[in-house]
Amino acid sequence: MTENIETANKETNQIEKIKTEEDSTGQKQTIKKRIGVRKILLVTALLILSAGVLLLLWVKLRIRGEIPKEGWLITQYGGDDKPQMMFYTIVDSKGNLVVIDGGWGETYNDVACQIRDYGWHVSAWIITHPHYDHIGAFNAIMEQDDLREKIKIDRIYATPVHDEAYEKSAKDYDGISTYYKFKEYAETVDNITYVNPGDVYDILGLKMEVISSWDENVDTFENNQCNDGSIMFKISGEEESMLFCADVQKEMEQFIVPGNEEKLKADYVQCGHHGNWGLTAEFYDIVDPSVAFMDSPSYIIEDTEGSYDAYLLKRHFEEKGITVRTLKEAPYSFILK
Repeated sequence: MTENIETANKETNQIEKIKTEEDSTGQKQTIKKRIGVRKILLVTALLILSAGVLLLLWVKLRIRGEIPKEGWLITQYGGDDKPQMMFYTIVDSKGNLVVIDGGWGETYNDVACQIRDYGWHVSAWIITHPHYDHIGAFNAIMEQDDLREKIKIDRIYATPVHDEAYEKSAKDYDGISTYYKFKEYAETVDNITYVNPGDVYDILGLKMEVISSWDENVDTFENNQCNDGSIMFKISGEEESMLFCADVQKEMEQFIVPGNEEKLKADYVQCGHHGNWGLTAEFYDIVDPSVAFMDSPSYIIEDTEGSYDAYLLKRHFEEKGITVRTLKEAPYSFILK
């Protein structure tokens, strides 16, 4: 009897020992699995971190231009030694670039250098209308094979020129051949969007609203169709906005203003037709900006002899406490919030 009890106790002890060993082995395997998972997670994290560092280094090597820490960097280009022109860029916090017009063909290198400084990549190129002081640089760049091959443009936004109406009304100063050059290029690509009033687009996180572009109203004018067919558009950030009037002139106000009074309000405004013989003071009172950009040099802005009326608009802005930026201060940059 006693022997049987001792035998049973031994068997029980052996079973408990085996269970203990099994538990210990299971715990060790669990620990090994946990360590293995942690190693995988650590390696994954290091790979992600390394990829991020490499991407940052690549961006720094690719991009030489200024990148804002937040908001959007908008720059007006030109100079007091240059004639009236329109060339702006917008850059976001990731270094993505938008080009607006570009100015004269003779200054195409200035545009090309800006694009180079942002890695030869243009997220969007907005062509407001095909006059030489706006689209000349674009045409000149696209006529050069080396630049055309280097530059990658994701999307081009342009006004839908009505060929027949423009050909009938075009004057010598319109330089309609400039439009034909753009049209020839446009027929070779598939990344052009022709915009219409009311269209809304996302441009680098900015809301782009098209206020006006070439339509049947423009066709009724005997003069200035190309100017009045410009894209007038508004870009809105998180807190601020800017209205670009391109070369739109006062005869278009009858079609633009009614029903758009609130939409036209903006913190910044690029003045129609370089601030000279463009839109009325009453139009800008509706916009109610804090800063106005007049894309003209001093010889136009300061002329009081009657050849230009830009000095009157500048005086109007200053009387209202609105800051005026001209090509004399260009290049001039600010952050749109």
